[in-house]
Amino acid sequence: MNRKKVAFIIVALVMTAFLIFSSAACSKLRRPGPVTPAPSPAQPAPDRTGEETAKARTIADKISAMKEINAATVVLAGNKAWVGVDLKAGVTDKLTDAMKNEITRVVKAEDKSVETVFVTADADTVTRLRNIARDIAAGKPVSGFMDELNEIGRRITPSAK
Repeated sequence: MNRKKVAFIIVALVMTAFLIFSSAACSKLRRPGPVTPAPSPAQPAPDRTGEETAKARTIADKISAMKEINAATVVLAGNKAWVGVDLKAGVTDKLTDAMKNEITRVVKAEDKSVETVFVTADADTVTRLRNIARDIAAGKPVSGFMDELNEIGRRITPSAK
């Protein structure tokens, strides 16, 4: 290559570099905006899971002691109780109104704040209640199960006594 071509290429590169740096110098300097602190987590509600679980177990033990019942599971939430029972062999396949009323009486005698008691002997529903009770005992909040409990309650006629 001849000297003129080399000089022209060098001048073109220098001019290009100059234009790039000068345009960068004229643009606004971008700085991060003010940092807003992350919101602090809300104070958790006092943990009553242990108390509620112990109370539910006590109620379940009293219901399990009834002559027609093998085992019971109780879930407490607010002023409602969901009770799932496993009936003993030889007992009619159906939970009678008398048994529901006796179970409701036991629940309300043990926990005065309970106004509504849902009682079921349906195997699938009892299994769902057992799983919920187990998860609550493991520390999961009852609020996480309210939709499922309300759905169970819609399928069961609450005991009126």
